[in-house]
Amino acid sequence: MPRYTHDEIVIGVDEVLIDILARVVDELLYDIGKSEPLFYNKIILLQKFLKNGQKENIRRVNKPVETGRKRPDIEYFGGLIIIEVESSENTLDVGRQQLESYINEYYKDIALYGIVTTGLIWKVYRYEKGTPVRTTTWTGNEKEYEKSIVLAIKNSYVYKRLHDLIKGVLIESKAYRYEPSPDNIRSIFYPVMIYNDELIALIDKYNVRNRAIYQSYKEILLRVYGGLTGEEIDKLFATHTLLHMIVNAVTTGALRKLEELAIDPVKACSGEELEYDITIPHLMWWREVASIDESFKLRIEEICRDVYYRALLFDWTTQLVEDVFSHIYEDFIERGLRFKIGEYYTPWWLIEFMIYRLKNSFNIDLIDKIVLDPACGSGRFLVRAFYDKVLSGEDPDKAYYEIVGLDILPLAATIARVELIIAYWRAKGKTPPGTPLIFWGDFLANEIGLGAEVVKEFSGIIKMLTEIIWEKTRELTELGKHELLLFLARIEYQLEQILRELASRRGSEEVFRTVVSIINVSGASKSTDLIDHLVSSLITKMLKSDELVQKVLELIKKYGNEIWAIPIVSELFVRFLNMIKPDIVLTNPPWLKLSELPDSQWGDKVHNYVRKKIIEKSKEIPGISRVGMSGDISAVFLDVILKVLERKGYVGIVMPAEQSYTPKSPHGAGKLLTYAVVSRYNVEGSAVYVGDVFKHGRHASVLILSVKKNG
Repeated sequence: MPRYTHDEIVIGVDEVLIDILARVVDELLYDIGKSEPLFYNKIILLQKFLKNGQKENIRRVNKPVETGRKRPDIEYFGGLIIIEVESSENTLDVGRQQLESYINEYYKDIALYGIVTTGLIWKVYRYEKGTPVRTTTWTGNEKEYEKSIVLAIKNSYVYKRLHDLIKGVLIESKAYRYEPSPDNIRSIFYPVMIYNDELIALIDKYNVRNRAIYQSYKEILLRVYGGLTGEEIDKLFATHTLLHMIVNAVTTGALRKLEELAIDPVKACSGEELEYDITIPHLMWWREVASIDESFKLRIEEICRDVYYRALLFDWTTQLVEDVFSHIYEDFIERGLRFKIGEYYTPWWLIEFMIYRLKNSFNIDLIDKIVLDPACGSGRFLVRAFYDKVLSGEDPDKAYYEIVGLDILPLAATIARVELIIAYWRAKGKTPPGTPLIFWGDFLANEIGLGAEVVKEFSGIIKMLTEIIWEKTRELTELGKHELLLFLARIEYQLEQILRELASRRGSEEVFRTVVSIINVSGASKSTDLIDHLVSSLITKMLKSDELVQKVLELIKKYGNEIWAIPIVSELFVRFLNMIKPDIVLTNPPWLKLSELPDSQWGDKVHNYVRKKIIEKSKEIPGISRVGMSGDISAVFLDVILKVLERKGYVGIVMPAEQSYTPKSPHGAGKLLTYAVVSRYNVEGSAVYVGDVFKHGRHASVLILSVKKNG
């Protein structure tokens, strides 16, 4: 009896399975015809993949990742069938144990069959939610096994059994064309998390920690969470990178672009196939390293192929439900770390309650009102506010540009943009008129006197651009707040076009002429409209600076094309907050005790702001000087919210119960800081205790406020 190597068995088994699949596909096309369109279309797609040699879009033949972690040797249909190969009958039980470990960790919610085989002996296990419920053993043709693994299978009953198994799985799963529900997204993409350790190893190997893009992200994480170790920062950076790839690929699918056979998996994972700008540069760090190291590039391409392969498993003709991505964020971040950083998404029922309470307490609706969430996370408040506007009769196009979000985490800003795009798609049945007004930045930046964290390479560009904008301060103050938001949207759109041109051409003169022609064609330089005039002036001055053009070209080469439009416009948005004056703020801001703020420049600035701008101005409140610093950063968010709010505005905010006045939380020195914040305004409303809604032990209250300001 010959002894084949592990890789030889994998190759032989895979060859037979592909041959069987081709036969099954032909049979199913004959059997089902067009009576079941979705099923039929997926089988047609399988047939195309097989004919074009794109087997990797149907199954994956895995190898151990660089960190040494193993995966099933072969998986079909996203993990409906997973196969572990052993080179000896004596190790079949070891293979079964490995199979079960893979299923329990990554495939519990999806695997129907697990197989351990030597190519001759086949142990087949039927699974239900990770539990084996039936076991059978098949044996191939021992005589033919002397010649080849392929013949040993084809010339035995095993071939027919495998044929029936594969056909049965396709029928049972309706050709694995999954509905893109949160549970399915989680189940299908969770195995991608095996790359997390590998990405951390690559970050170390290629000295990514010393790059400006990593240092910037590290500073952002420390601003938000504080107290993270270097290991935890690495883990979050790697996980956010993988989630960012998944979000881009899923969005590409949701907008009906994924199944074009010529699409590049790397482009799908970087968002380049989208007509909308959703990508934040920090999480594209891998583009720079891949451009200078071939082995790193190959590993990234492999990860992108895996993500792309899984995205192909869904039926993108089915509407994607809102809030898909906060689910995968909660599920994919290690539970212990998520509890430590306090990353919790607001339950839908609480959001519905807050909007209902706000509208009914003050007899208002959301139509024609600008709604802001300054710590928007995945955009849940914004999506629900958009739907409320549309269901109340407001035109979706108008409502779309009255929903405004901001978040300091790049991944959160990306997810919130996607969620609002999907919400518009669901409401209108087509893609939106432009990118959402979701920005990336620090809501506290202006007030505490510390600008948003940006990549150091980019700070000079931000400065030059903002100087150009502020030359038009007088004209800008004459704009209404709705016009100002449209101005920001127009700037971002024009910058996207310019940066695409910069990415595709050489030489400032040629770029300048081409971009000026873009402006002229769009009518921007000919229009008397102030917004168009400002955009034209900004673009013209920017492109006349050779220094600026060269810096932008360098950044594009490192991290991608139009992705720099978001940081530019986000910086402007944060500076414009006092001019935009939202009518309604709905938010669940970060919860972090002031005593636990990170020991950093940002932490010092927040402490200084609380002392000088809140406590010192509220000395008439007994005990405020002594215990004011016992408060929470959510109270600081509330203070800034009240400053930027319209003269008559409304606030719905989730805060720690011990920081607000409710009967269920009679204690808590931090209440004094919250009282100092609201006491400076004419405020009406209520505080409602809602208990441990986030299941982490720290109870919450909701403040529903009507605010009137002088002047």
